[in-house]
Amino acid sequence: MSATRTEPVSIAEDTVVSVRGVTMRFGSVTALEDVSFDLRANTIYGLLGRNGAGKTTLMQVLTGRQFPTSGEVLVHGAVPHENARVLRDVSFVKESQPYPREYKVKHVLCAARHLMPHWEEEVAQQLLRDFDLPLDRRVRKLSRGMTSALGVVLGIASRAPLTFFDEPYLGLDAVARQ
Repeated sequence: MSATRTEPVSIAEDTVVSVRGVTMRFGSVTALEDVSFDLRANTIYGLLGRNGAGKTTLMQVLTGRQFPTSGEVLVHGAVPHENARVLRDVSFVKESQPYPREYKVKHVLCAARHLMPHWEEEVAQQLLRDFDLPLDRRVRKLSRGMTSALGVVLGIASRAPLTFFDEPYLGLDAVARQ
């Protein structure tokens, strides 16, 4: 199958991600080797592994941020890379998401409202209250735990059919994790 496929192909009805023979190399380092699996709709998966095992690399490939060295990734039946139709239904919350230097929490939320077509404002507002996030504080001035909490708000309120969290709990205290 072509790496530029943008139209859906036939896959099992409840399969939202199909990965076949994916390998990812960075020079002499192999981050992923011959990885194959399917992800079903309405299911929560956990990706476990040691540091450097390729978890983040795999999520970057699944969300169209990296091309695999070889193999094929289909999300909702199409290649995700540079595919707006696919990517509007995908949310990827990275552990160290960069934001413009002057952005405050309220600016991040405003952007999310406009960029995420499934956004649920009531969910976002409840999570903001639960995490006690200060809307007028610059994101770069947030603690590591508050930055993680902001990522959780974005990921959950996005209501994207396919949501990836890359280490969302880093810096969260026990109360915030609960």
